[in-house]
Amino acid sequence: MSVFEPGPRPVATGVLFDVIAVDVPLGLAALRLLRERGVPLGAVVLDQRSRRVGILVPPQAHEPVPKDELRCGPRQIGLGSWVVMPGADPDARVTWLRPPATSDGIADHLTPTLAVRAAIREAATAITEPEPHD
Repeated sequence: MSVFEPGPRPVATGVLFDVIAVDVPLGLAALRLLRERGVPLGAVVLDQRSRRVGILVPPQAHEPVPKDELRCGPRQIGLGSWVVMPGADPDARVTWLRPPATSDGIADHLTPTLAVRAAIREAATAITEPEPHD
């Protein structure tokens, strides 16, 4: 049984993957930066109920979110937690922004953690900086 079988259903985090979750505008801005940099993207979930984007990353059981990132609002969901994996219904409240790769390797479904954190920091700075006045 794969963690990426049709759902929706709860899946434990912290063993095969963690999820870094942020508010939708910040998540979309970070994803745009990751794409621009050519970072290999894994699976990404959109939870419309909580208005959060969840990026699947390698498990980091012993690595907390750095304090300088807490102001950005990321939440790393790891060991001892559960997330809802989307099903096949595109009209559901939890859907894939980027579905898992079709290969069997779990690593193909994950985005590098450090790249995600850097993109979130940069996107948060860009979103919070005031627009220059002419």
